[in-house]
Amino acid sequence: MNLLNVNMNVVYTIINLLILALLFKRFLFKPVDRILEERMRIIDMERDEATEARSNAEMMKHEYEARLKAHNDQVDSIISDAKEKAYEQYNEIISHANKEAEDIIDAAKSHAKVDAEREKNRILSDLSDVVVDAASKIAATAHTPETDSDLYDRFIKESMESRKSRRK
Repeated sequence: MNLLNVNMNVVYTIINLLILALLFKRFLFKPVDRILEERMRIIDMERDEATEARSNAEMMKHEYEARLKAHNDQVDSIISDAKEKAYEQYNEIISHANKEAEDIIDAAKSHAKVDAEREKNRILSDLSDVVVDAASKIAATAHTPETDSDLYDRFIKESMESRKSRRK
């Protein structure tokens, strides 16, 4: 009986182990498996959300880059337009200044011509006065070489003095 008794103990031990395995499986492993599955589901959900957030961030980045490029193009266009307008204004100012300079030069030339003509007439008038004065002095005196020489010397001296007084 001893052998049977030992065998019965083994059978009871096996049955106890099976019952313990079933109880562990039912009350310990299944809840732990559920907790692990729930955590895996949460991790997968967070991974999906992170992937979606990354794709949204990349899409927003591309949109931002596109807007920035459009903005830079617009800034370049504005700068180009401003340069063209400035160049047009520059050319307009230069042409206006050149026209005014030409007008001033033309006016100065015409004034110079009028002044030169006036000076020429004054000189001719003075010259005719001198000639008339010299002729009257020559006619009033006797013609000898000494008197003619003296007359020429006085004529030159008076002409020089008259010229000096006009310059002042």
